Amino acid sequence: MEIKVLVVSVNPVKIRAVQEAFSSFYVKSVISNIETSEIDLTGDHPKAQPLGEGQTYEASRWRVKSARNHKPGFDFYVGIEGGIVLTSYNNPRIIVYSSVSNHSFIETVRGCEIPLPQKLYKKLINSQDLELGDIMTDISGISNIKQKEGAVGFFTRNVVTRFDILKQSVMMALIPFLNPTHFEITVE
Repeated sequence: MEIKVLVVSVNPVKIRAVQEAFSSFYVKSVISNIETSEIDLTGDHPKAQPLGEGQTYEASRWRVKSARNHKPGFDFYVGIEGGIVLTSYNNPRIIVYSSVSNHSFIETVRGCEIPLPQKLYKKLINSQDLELGDIMTDISGISNIKQKEGAVGFFTRNVVTRFDILKQSVMMALIPFLNPTHFEITVE
């Protein structure tokens, strides 16, 4: 059976992560993608760089809810959002939320967290328009790093890349859809 998946992103790393995650469980999956501007008909898209757990979680879910409403005809919708949080111990972290949805159910999973230097965190919170990718491009010298290995790739010397953590979080968000009787959801 062929399934159709819509990824709400034009970032090639996110698209590839979704493709590989779905290919791990489904023999035939056709992945399409759209820009957020194609589904943001009301101008309510979350800010470019979510700060905090809540903003990051909601931005991921906003992607799939909006796509579901404005682009029917897909079996699954995927929204991935990276954000910056400050832990209760005052440690900045990069986080990612992945949301996977069918027509009636959304599963949202928080991926791993990555330490972020305090000076980069301060730069982000003191800016209205900077994203982490912009700062990482500046310090790494790698143009458009967010569409490549990402901050995690830079900090781990490419042992772990952005692709790795995104693929894993999408796979974890698929768990209820792979086990609908255990999770008591309706898979359409």
